[in-house]
Amino acid sequence: MADMITPEELAQTLADYCRGYTEEIREAVGEGIKKIGAEAVQEIKEIAPVYAGENTGTPKGAYKRSWTYRIDKERGVINVTVHVKGKNYRLTHLLENGHLNRDGTTRSRAIPHISIVNKHAQEKVEKLIKEL
Repeated sequence: MADMITPEELAQTLADYCRGYTEEIREAVGEGIKKIGAEAVQEIKEIAPVYAGENTGTPKGAYKRSWTYRIDKERGVINVTVHVKGKNYRLTHLLENGHLNRDGTTRSRAIPHISIVNKHAQEKVEKLIKEL
C-alpha cells in the first residue's frame, strides 16, 4: 500500500499548512497597507491647501509638506496613521470643516482634503482584501 498517515499526522499537516497560508496573507496585507499609507500621504500632499497669506511665521506650503504616516504593529494588527507632524495639527479640523471667523459673524469655507483621501484609502484597502 501507499504511504499511510495517521489522523494525528494529517491534523498536524493541515495545521502547518493553515499557519503558513495565514502568514502569507498577513504579510501581503501588511505590505499592501504600508503602500496604501504612502500613497495616501502623496495624495494628501497634492490636494492639501497652501497658505497664501502674509504671516511671516508660517512659510508657504508648510501645512502641505508636513503630512506623514506612522505604522503600528500590535498582536498581528497593522495600523497606518496618516497625520500632520509639528504644530500644523491644529489646522486640520479648521481647514477640513471650515470655522467661524474672528468677526464672529462669517464662516470660512471648508476645504475637504482629509475626507477625500480617507475615502480613497478605504476603497484601496477593500480592494486589496478582495484580491486576496
